[in-house]
Amino acid sequence: MSSLQKDLFKKHQLPPLSSLNEDELPSAIENGVHQQSLSQNSKRFQPADWQSYFDDKRHVVLNGSDSFCVYTRHATTPSETRTPIFIMHHGAGDGGLSFGLTAKHIHAASGGKVGIMAFDCRGHGDTKTTDDTNYRLTRLSQDFIDVVKEVYQPIDQYDFILVGHSMGGSVVVDVAYQKLLPNVLGVVVLDVVEGSALEALQSMQTILSSRPTSFPSVEQAIQWTYKTKMVRNLEACRLSVPPLVTRAGDGDSYIWRTDLQLTQPYWTEWFTDLSKKFLGSPVSKLLLLAGTDRLDKELTIAQMQGKFQLNVVTNAGHFLHEDMPEKTALYLVDFWTRYSKLILPIKT
Repeated sequence: MSSLQKDLFKKHQLPPLSSLNEDELPSAIENGVHQQSLSQNSKRFQPADWQSYFDDKRHVVLNGSDSFCVYTRHATTPSETRTPIFIMHHGAGDGGLSFGLTAKHIHAASGGKVGIMAFDCRGHGDTKTTDDTNYRLTRLSQDFIDVVKEVYQPIDQYDFILVGHSMGGSVVVDVAYQKLLPNVLGVVVLDVVEGSALEALQSMQTILSSRPTSFPSVEQAIQWTYKTKMVRNLEACRLSVPPLVTRAGDGDSYIWRTDLQLTQPYWTEWFTDLSKKFLGSPVSKLLLLAGTDRLDKELTIAQMQGKFQLNVVTNAGHFLHEDMPEKTALYLVDFWTRYSKLILPIKT
């Protein structure tokens, strides 16, 4: 099994309770998560406030009834030309707040020169649509475009750097490759490549069946995610985990907001031809990985030929932007600084 197979969607691969250290868990197990296994109401694991990371939270209504939850951080330093904006798309089962810490560090590292937008895609977080389980790549890409165009008007006043993690990487690459959005300076993919991702899908059913289906409280979902090292940064867990769970119908427990089993019909579609589209996108390209062993053959050859920028975020897992948000932000700002004035020739 490759390292990406072990890490892909790892945030939701909650291992059996018996895998934790004995001092963290009593021997008795009941209903997936023992009621006494995690400390109640611990301040250490209380949810964090999104307002410490973003300036605004709004609901963008599309098609009359689809409401997308959008978080934005504004550029505070006036731009002489178009204002640069990082547009973030999360992975399957995750949410926009997974980029909260990275957004904060991007703002600081850029001196307030760039803006940041992240949102919950359909079927995730606080977004509500009439077709929450339609995860076709074309649908996700169109949602992405529609949200950006609604938030940033007039659109010709902005430049965009598209950033996607895992499934979100497939979305931003699709948008960049097909030139579906104007003024795109670059595309950034976080820890997903076609070959390794398709290989990892073989293990997804086992991964999904191994995680508990409910938690007694939001705090315990946060603690579980952190102590099992799904995300290695406690601050990130406190911010990003709460929107990933929702109160169950019985009112006594919390279940996952997104049923990842319902995404299975789309797994192969997301990642097939990802490398081809990434390399063929007519913009600057950056691939951030948690380890070089994630590269497949096609990308290894292309990287040796200098067709894209590659950086490795050390001491991080699959959710590298949460594990190491400051380092991720520095790589993103450096990428923007390096390529923002690069003008590519128009292909005829």
